[in-house]
Amino acid sequence: MVNINSPFSKPLVGTTLALSLLTAACSPSQPPQGQAGGPGGPPSAIPVKWQTVATRTVIDSTEFIGELQAKQIVRLAPRIEGRILRIFVENGDRVAAGDRIVELQPTREEEDVRAAAAQVNIEKANLNATQADLRAAQAERARSAAQVEEARANLARADADVQNNQAELELAQKNHERSIFLVEEGAQPQQTLDDRTRDLNTRRAQLASQIRARDSSRESLNASLKALEAADTRVEQSLANVDSQRATVSRAEGQLGVSSQTLSFNTVTAPINGVVGDFPVKVGDFVEVGDQLTTITDNQTFDLRINVPTERRAQLRVGLPVEIVNADGKSGVRGQITFISPNVNNTNQTILTKATFRNDGNLRDSQYVRAQVIWDRQPGVLIPTTAITRIGGQSFVFVAQQGENPEGKPALVAKQKPITLGSIQGQEYAVRSGIKAGERVIISGLLNLQDGVPIAEESLTSEK
Repeated sequence: MVNINSPFSKPLVGTTLALSLLTAACSPSQPPQGQAGGPGGPPSAIPVKWQTVATRTVIDSTEFIGELQAKQIVRLAPRIEGRILRIFVENGDRVAAGDRIVELQPTREEEDVRAAAAQVNIEKANLNATQADLRAAQAERARSAAQVEEARANLARADADVQNNQAELELAQKNHERSIFLVEEGAQPQQTLDDRTRDLNTRRAQLASQIRARDSSRESLNASLKALEAADTRVEQSLANVDSQRATVSRAEGQLGVSSQTLSFNTVTAPINGVVGDFPVKVGDFVEVGDQLTTITDNQTFDLRINVPTERRAQLRVGLPVEIVNADGKSGVRGQITFISPNVNNTNQTILTKATFRNDGNLRDSQYVRAQVIWDRQPGVLIPTTAITRIGGQSFVFVAQQGENPEGKPALVAKQKPITLGSIQGQEYAVRSGIKAGERVIISGLLNLQDGVPIAEESLTSEK
């Protein structure tokens, strides 16, 4: 922003008055207007208006010019290409976040969604098939496990039979040996020995048969264990196939989601609350990705960038009031400083600050405004700019005081007093020194005045 609180921004009226007054002062042969026309005649009182100075609030401020920037402004652009089917808003409409702005015809995106949906169905069918294979493998494993248990039971029974027959064979062997001894001793008939021999052979044959049966049961168990191992491998492979197919289905569904999301981009919505800007496109136009459709501006709050001279750094603080100056010079929207840069601009020795304003309905984004930073408020004296004259760079005012006319009688006279001016407030100047509250400052007829000339209040003079 540019600081316009400089001597060049003061009203020109003071300069004009000063030049006129200086011209009048250099021409003493011409009597001022309102005085007697001939030399030597008593001067008549010059009609003037005055204003009694009162103590008021004097504002220490600095004025700047800058550009308002909306807190948020979004440039809407489509994420897909297509032809515009509908436009839901008009320029200047206020919208809320999520409101529909434009609808596009997404031909390619619809095809992508249909293809993605078909692929999802295919992958789900493949998943069902792999799950069926898993169920079959699990059923086969269950049968193999049952066969293993059965083979183990058969082997256990065969082992028991072999052990029993071994015990019976040992008994038959002992009985046969005893019968041989008894027959040789003549204590037992030969027939008994023959019976014992036959029983021994029978036991031997039964044991051999049971051993073969046990071996067969063991072979069956081994075969069942191998079948169970194969079934376990098939189940594991089927589980892996199911997991892989589920992942494939998830990827297909993800692609469908992406395609569906992309398809949803055919409706462009407002991302923020705000006001719709210019809408250069119309229904039927074909737009591509990234083409600007319009803008949404949140114009409830504005920032104003201010470059404050470093001389004011001691007074600079967050929360300092800032007022926008209207075209008529009066104070408008009020805001405050919300940001102060920690760095100084080395080029111009200024500090970047930002003032934030709430919109009263009259502010616009990118609008140039005059704004004044209020550094301080104190009681003081203010006088109209029309009361000031300048001679050689010195400011003066005329005040109405009791004095004497040329005849020595009491009368009101204009007394010229040098003053020191402060900042300007609208159509008034703050006075730092030279006059005080209660004095009557003359505000009209200044071109006719000289120090000490008689004056009269204009309204009273006109009544005479």
